[in-house]
Amino acid sequence: MVGEQAPQETLYGEYAGFVTRMAAFILDRLIVFAGISLLTAVIAFLLDFFHITELLGTPDEARLIAGGTAIGTGLLVYVAYDVVFRVLAGQTPAMRFLGLRVVRTDGSRLGWVRAFIREIGYLISAIFLFLGFLWILVDNRRQGWHDKLAGTLVVYAWPAPDWVPAKKHLPPFQRSQDTIE
Repeated sequence: MVGEQAPQETLYGEYAGFVTRMAAFILDRLIVFAGISLLTAVIAFLLDFFHITELLGTPDEARLIAGGTAIGTGLLVYVAYDVVFRVLAGQTPAMRFLGLRVVRTDGSRLGWVRAFIREIGYLISAIFLFLGFLWILVDNRRQGWHDKLAGTLVVYAWPAPDWVPAKKHLPPFQRSQDTIE
């Protein structure tokens, strides 16, 4: 009938599983690693080109300073990549590629503080033999410790392809469905 809502076969809003999340994490780390490597090469080139390494003292001291700068910059890029993308877009590039999105437990977008808390939660999840990440396998809402700490969920952000079996329900915060016209 006109105006009735049809049940929709979709993964949109369903909790993302461990394998998909791990694939996104690995892809994101590869992107970050490539960016940090490029940045490190540029810094090394500039230090050498402008003979800054000679001003810093002996070659060993210059390498130590350049290495420390590279590590500090790399850590900043690593954290900023996750936080900025999750706040501004709700997903990192790899998450977008795999159709994932990070939302708060009420379905709203992350703010800067929650995104940063989630990033700290990654460290906590990893410290204890990666149990915080493995927790995703046993949690009903597929939350890792970092998700629980920040009050976030990782959900699918696109309809499933025809070959993927999907559920007919959506979580409470994702109730928009197409209507039959």
